[in-house]
Amino acid sequence: MKTKNIIGLLLLIAIFALFAFTLSQESSKKVVEQDKVEEKVTKVESVVQKSDEEIYLEDLKKQAGQKVEYEVSAYYKVACSSCHGKTGNGTKIAPAIAGQSYEYLLSKLDDYKNGKVENSLMQSGLFININEEDLKKLAKEIANFK
Repeated sequence: MKTKNIIGLLLLIAIFALFAFTLSQESSKKVVEQDKVEEKVTKVESVVQKSDEEIYLEDLKKQAGQKVEYEVSAYYKVACSSCHGKTGNGTKIAPAIAGQSYEYLLSKLDDYKNGKVENSLMQSGLFININEEDLKKLAKEIANFK
């Protein structure tokens, strides 16, 4: 009877050892599978196109850090730079205005002011309280942007 108990105990230990070994193999497989999934996610993230909002935010961050070699007026900073950038090189919202001639800029500003070109941002933001002389000063300032 004693021999049967010893054999039973040894079989029980062997079964638990096999069970533990099986569990350890399953958990290591899960770790390898998780690593593979994370690798695939990383690859997919690198392929996924950035949204317009992400591109816009990156553009704004880039422009916020730009240094300007010339002084811009407070009016330009408030009314124009948020759309056209600190240096007038444009953003995703508005085109570049740096490098344009005084006459061209004045003509375009006049078109916006008089409603020849409809643009709610330009008409509600820029032209609320600006007179002709200030408009000319603004065009002259922007024409000097490099």
